Amino acid sequence: MSGNTSPTPAPDAGEREMPKLLATLAKLQARFPWRFVIIAVLTLIPSIWAASRLGFKPDFAELLPDNKDSVIEMRRVAKRLPGASTLSIVAQIKDGSKRQSLRTFVDTLVPRLSALGPEWVGSVDFGVRDTQRFFDDHKLLYANLDELKRAHDKIVERYDWEVAKAQGTLIDEEDAPDPITAESIERELGARDEKPLKAGETPAFPGGYYEAPDGTYAAILIRTPASGRAQVKELRRRVEAAVQGTNPQSFEPTMRIGYTGDVITSQEEYDAIVEDLSHVGAGGVAGVLLSVLLFFLRVRMVLTMGGALLIGLSWTFGLTHYTLGYLNSSTGFLVSIIAGNGINYGIMYMARYVEARRDEGLDPAAAVFAAHRDSWLPTLASAATAALAYGSLMVTNFRGFKHFGVIGGYGMILCWLTTYLFMPAILVASERVWPAYPALAPGHKPLKARGYYGVLFAKLALGAPRVTSVVGVLVGVVSIVFAWRYFERDPMEYDMHNVRTDSAQSESGARALSDKVDRVVGRMGQEGMAVMTDRIDQVPLLTAELERRLKAAPPNEKPFEKVVSIFSLLPSDQVEKIPLIEEMRDRIARARKRHFISDADWAKVEPNLPTGELTPIGIGDLPEQVARSFTERDGTRGRIVYIAPKVGQSVWNAKYLMRWADSFRYVKLPTGEVIKGSGRAVIFADMIRAIGEDAPKAIAMSALGSILVILLAFRGSRLSFGVFFPWLLGLTALLAFMYFKDIRLNFLNFVAIPITIGIGAEYAHNVVQRYRFEGPERIEHVIVETGGAVTLCSLTTTIGYLALLMSINRGIRSFGLSAAVGEITCLCAAVLWLPSLLVWFAQRRKKLLG
Repeated sequence: MSGNTSPTPAPDAGEREMPKLLATLAKLQARFPWRFVIIAVLTLIPSIWAASRLGFKPDFAELLPDNKDSVIEMRRVAKRLPGASTLSIVAQIKDGSKRQSLRTFVDTLVPRLSALGPEWVGSVDFGVRDTQRFFDDHKLLYANLDELKRAHDKIVERYDWEVAKAQGTLIDEEDAPDPITAESIERELGARDEKPLKAGETPAFPGGYYEAPDGTYAAILIRTPASGRAQVKELRRRVEAAVQGTNPQSFEPTMRIGYTGDVITSQEEYDAIVEDLSHVGAGGVAGVLLSVLLFFLRVRMVLTMGGALLIGLSWTFGLTHYTLGYLNSSTGFLVSIIAGNGINYGIMYMARYVEARRDEGLDPAAAVFAAHRDSWLPTLASAATAALAYGSLMVTNFRGFKHFGVIGGYGMILCWLTTYLFMPAILVASERVWPAYPALAPGHKPLKARGYYGVLFAKLALGAPRVTSVVGVLVGVVSIVFAWRYFERDPMEYDMHNVRTDSAQSESGARALSDKVDRVVGRMGQEGMAVMTDRIDQVPLLTAELERRLKAAPPNEKPFEKVVSIFSLLPSDQVEKIPLIEEMRDRIARARKRHFISDADWAKVEPNLPTGELTPIGIGDLPEQVARSFTERDGTRGRIVYIAPKVGQSVWNAKYLMRWADSFRYVKLPTGEVIKGSGRAVIFADMIRAIGEDAPKAIAMSALGSILVILLAFRGSRLSFGVFFPWLLGLTALLAFMYFKDIRLNFLNFVAIPITIGIGAEYAHNVVQRYRFEGPERIEHVIVETGGAVTLCSLTTTIGYLALLMSINRGIRSFGLSAAVGEITCLCAAVLWLPSLLVWFAQRRKKLLG
């Protein structure tokens, strides 16, 4: 800092000259302003059209690179899994004792829905009667083998005892086995059915319908190939027409019909996210323009900068349509951020233009020239620094960061470009229509509210420079300590609740109905991860290896609860069970012929006896409803394996998700083949690891880029240290805040750090650059004028970030808060601590020189 203790002479005329191209541009803008305005309007047409065609992909898998194994496997699995969407109809009545009306309504409606045709209805699912019938017909095969053997032995023993008694060959009649009755058979087998394993709970189904236990509602599920907003809308219209055709109130006057299912709730969620992004973007832009109005107190200035900003945003997102084609959950809220950052160049330009027009009395053409000359270098350097801060994210493999960096990087450059291309022309054109600064009456002072933005900082810096400097140094030391502690402990976010969306959709009618449907239909495989094999012979090998891993894991670190395949739904030990069942059936039939079983008991027993030849149940024998979760799009059954999460572990706990994901990410079979796993658990685990791997690279690139720009802008001058130290103070103060606030890094808020690195250099750069031109004697003018403009720049950017606090997504809100605090700490370092230090050193130097 010793270089800042001596007066710095103002730069020579050559340093204040601007490139000839920029000088020529200023002359053309002053001479032909309307031509530039027309060009600006013409560029808006294609850019807004292109921007309006941008897609939006909220899927978290879009944040990872396409060549990631988890992404490749997830897409491969998605192509094979049955992807039919569901539209659910929920019929509700007030009096559960009239549940028969619900059943009659369902029986009447189902044929009408099926008649809509395969184009709209793949299948109609209204209960489990077929499934129940299947398991009832094969209940003996699903019985426990040991219990079946015990029942077999008792039936054979009793039959032999009865025969011996009838033949008079019985030796001991007192020690008689239990008689063959319906009650004894039920006692041995009925309560000991071996229930097949399933991937989720199976609720009770009154009467075989998807019906609430209290009889107040019933559900019908339509599995449909329809997709897209237009097709889903038409499907719902047709379904509603079919429902109305049955006249639901004729079955029960209180009957009301509701609609839910993923085709509705997913659209609601998508609409909620898009609406959220729109509100946040509009709120951010409105707040930015309002702060500009309060600074300049002229609507003309707001409209001028707003017009240039609109062009910059249109160019940015229009270009994004051609470069990337869509926005994702990390880039969807960039409108507010780019608006808050991108308008800064217009503010700095406008501040110099207004100063030239109002204070120096220059005409519009000369004021444009002066604004070009005095602002182009610091604003271009600021834009380059900001672009590098964003661009640092491009070196990462995390696609969410990469796209954020790409859009933000060229967004900063385009906003700077549109500011210098069109804003001067708009100013000159407007002044030709209505002069902005007519001659003032003697003694009348112009409105100068913009100066007040820097007055407080000037009073503190000039009034108590030593105290302010020392306080700043102490804050910096403390901040460095806690910034170190922030990274020393694990800064990553592992509670995935903190990145989820708190959508009002959770309280919507469709969501509430969806919860009701879940209660009566069940949630088969909803939280389980699907692993896809290539051949069905790989399934037992995969299952065995996964179960080996589960058994080998420590008791408190079990990665999952169980493995479920289609073989889990088949009866076990069928080869051993079938001879036992056949012999039991034979003995019971013979006992009936010999009248060992009463008529009353036979009436109960006969319906439960299997008929015909008994053969093992195979995969193809399972009912469609039972095998649905294991059936691929092409109808192939059995190649899907589900891995259920560990009971007692939350799937929102990223540490558990990573352990779960690692347990099935790669599974090597005894044959040497490798089965890859994917799904939400693996995707989230890869996202967290990608952040940990990419964060150091992005931070280092942002810092190195900012240092390079500063050194080039100051040509290696010692004044560059006047940028580095406030930069360090602002950044470490942010990290200290995140430490005390316990804000962890996630895939949405991490970008606040490299961005703060960029803006920390940008604000200090503007102040020091103006100080370099004006000299120490005009430090108060620098703080009030440039400091005021920098304060407004920070205010607009902060407002852009604070607008994110209106988001329904917790991760976006944490980003908005972190980035806003980073703005404030960098502003205070650049406009309060840095000037105080410069004044204090200048005062000390003056005293030493006597």
